[in-house]
Amino acid sequence: MNRVSMILVAAFLAVAAGMPGAARAQTADDILAKADQLTNGWDDQYMKATMTILDLDGSRKSYVFSVAQKGEKRLVRFESGELKGMATLILNSDSVYAYLPGFKKVRRVAAHNMGQSFAGSDFSNDDMAFTSWTKSYVATIAHEDATSWTLACSPRPGGTKPPYPKATARVDKKNFQLIGYEFLDENGQKIKTFETSVMTDWGNGRMRNKVIVVTDNRTGHKTRLDLIEARFNDGIKDALFTERELEWGR
Repeated sequence: MNRVSMILVAAFLAVAAGMPGAARAQTADDILAKADQLTNGWDDQYMKATMTILDLDGSRKSYVFSVAQKGEKRLVRFESGELKGMATLILNSDSVYAYLPGFKKVRRVAAHNMGQSFAGSDFSNDDMAFTSWTKSYVATIAHEDATSWTLACSPRPGGTKPPYPKATARVDKKNFQLIGYEFLDENGQKIKTFETSVMTDWGNGRMRNKVIVVTDNRTGHKTRLDLIEARFNDGIKDALFTERELEWGR
């Protein structure tokens, strides 16, 4: 290589080192953080979806519900069917409250009930309270191909207690969107599988999968979510996330 070529190569490497994507190799934690930012990194978000519970005998029940989220806080309201009027307020993973219209009262969800089914679905109360991958898990790259990374996730030392002992997350290399994930027990056996599809632009390039199918790997039972509406950074007020609002808000 002549001197001119060497200078050109050195100059290219110096410029490449300054590029955001090349400043450092993509670590597993970098990848997980970018995916988490796209899912949970908004000032606030509002979603409305149809939840369809698919029983093993082929029967199904569907409900429309909405989720308002700001940081760790979530307010979930059911708007149709036999669950209409039922609501859940999540302040954090340790403070979850449910409003049952039949009893006309708010009750706190006990810690030992967090692993139980949420509204008869394959989501648990723990699942509904899970709002940050990076606060709960650290990651390593278990596998990668031309289109995606598969990350092996384990509990973050000193972090927020994760809902499951282990997880794997698949992230699209093109856009850093989560394209599926699994939660596992301490022995690596699958507990639940989340499959996402129908990537949709909900305005201004704000992408979110329209369909999520959750499978309980222990039973084969499934729940499907079909997103109807998604809005981001609407300026949701903190006052929404109160026990009073849980009971009286409409």
